[in-house]
Amino acid sequence: MVDRHRDGGDERETPVRRWELADSEFEPGLDETLLLLSHHRRRDVLYYLSEHELAGVETLATEIVANERGCPPRDVTPADREPITIDLYQNHLPKLTDGRLVEFDRRSGAVRWSFPSSNATTLLEFFYDFEHDDLTDENE
Repeated sequence: MVDRHRDGGDERETPVRRWELADSEFEPGLDETLLLLSHHRRRDVLYYLSEHELAGVETLATEIVANERGCPPRDVTPADREPITIDLYQNHLPKLTDGRLVEFDRRSGAVRWSFPSSNATTLLEFFYDFEHDDLTDENE
């Protein structure tokens, strides 16, 4: 973005800094987006929310444990889920919230897909295809 000013007949360009943009216009850069998507648990949260839009932290933790263990979610116990739930609350959900990829209500435990930028969505789709193609290749 560029702001053009006229000063005594001269036209000069003043760059608008990202931190000067309104919150609704903030879009994480490539490095920030890659960092947010670099951990498999954060990607798993986003994969789940991209299909369901809203979930509780315990549901997300159950899905993550099931993915990590290769078992159905119904086989995940509360004891299995507890360390993942803590990890989500303390580490991953705050990062995803700060990156504006999800909305997280700590009191209710509700996590909502916040319609990330097209760049984040494109990268997430790429990672999903890459990870799931890899699983398909292993099964052949």
